[in-house]
Amino acid sequence: MLIDRMFEKRSGSTDIDGFNDLFVNLFGGRKTASGETVNERNSLVQPDVFACVNVLSDDIAKLPIHTFQKTENGIKRNPDHPTAYAVYARPNPYMTAFIWKKLMMTHVLTWGDGYSYIQFGEHGYPEALYPLRPETTNAYISPITGMLWYQTVINGKAMELYDHEVLHFKGLSTDGIHGKSPIGVVREHIGAQSAATKYNAKLYKNEATPRGILKVPAFLDEKPKENVRKEWKRVNQGENIAIIDNGLEYQSISMPLQEAQFVESMKFNKAQISMIYKVPLHKLNELDKATFSNIEHQSIEYVRNTLQPWIVNFEQELNVKLFMDHNQRSGHYVKFNVDSELRGDSQSQAEYFKTMHETGVLNKNEIRELIERNPIPHGDKYLASLNYVFLDFMEEYQRLKAGGAVKGGDIKNEG
Repeated sequence: MLIDRMFEKRSGSTDIDGFNDLFVNLFGGRKTASGETVNERNSLVQPDVFACVNVLSDDIAKLPIHTFQKTENGIKRNPDHPTAYAVYARPNPYMTAFIWKKLMMTHVLTWGDGYSYIQFGEHGYPEALYPLRPETTNAYISPITGMLWYQTVINGKAMELYDHEVLHFKGLSTDGIHGKSPIGVVREHIGAQSAATKYNAKLYKNEATPRGILKVPAFLDEKPKENVRKEWKRVNQGENIAIIDNGLEYQSISMPLQEAQFVESMKFNKAQISMIYKVPLHKLNELDKATFSNIEHQSIEYVRNTLQPWIVNFEQELNVKLFMDHNQRSGHYVKFNVDSELRGDSQSQAEYFKTMHETGVLNKNEIRELIERNPIPHGDKYLASLNYVFLDFMEEYQRLKAGGAVKGGDIKNEG
């Protein structure tokens, strides 16, 4: 039955590329031009891929997810909602919320898809979120009913799940159903990086001695050749000083690191991998062209252009799958708290809170709650500046001011 499913049409058409990708990954992945085999399983061994995935997954995992409700009187936090505990604290008995979010991001950033099985309780609310292995999970659309469903393996048993039972976080997609693996895009760069790393390790294993040949102007029998080879190996193991006699001449046959542009190629591949994941190079400790000012600007851009799309991606999937219809109609939703990413240093944070307080957006107790301090008496009052006036009242306000000035002058003149 599993083999039949592998050949089943997706979305009413034959997905040759999808099947080829599945076939290649089942048998170890493709070989790159550098000769290295790269797939989703071994991609994290490559340091730059590991760094990008680790940075992104950590930055998403550390953001708490709060549950809110939008009412006629405004928006309020609703931590007592049955869904709130699963996404904020304990998605399942084996993982904290941080570990679960990090695992989902790791799957998406390597396989292109992250799946979790939603275990619903008797009351209809989610009780646990169990991660599914992306290599054994796939989404299908029935060509007969048009329904979306998932096939996966849980505890060694093949299972079929409905769409509403699976949280499906996906990256770039060309059909809206299946995510594309970023590893497939950077496969050649990962392979080149891996080959360069092996070359470097092999060079140091040989004590940085390049390969070469000894040329002699005369013909040598096998015994003299073997004696010269043994002597050369002994010398290059650091036991003595090399002495080339009897007309012998050494010629290197390996490519020097300078000619191979070893360091430059490593940096180029790192830049290509970081570009695919939209991770700034300074987060990978590549600080050649970095300054304090542009790092600060890049950090803000990183939150807006890299983290924000992933946050919206997660929020929308959670809101659709974790709340029942009547909960959605009553205004319930979840939202990541990105304040910790945008606050910056203590001086910037203090300036931000000062501005929010003086413009009447936050009162003192709301600010104290954000910095985990207890409320104070009369701290619930909001401030407002007397220097501002509503636009629709501005013309009347100016006319009243002008009238008051004229009247005051007339009284003074009469006096």
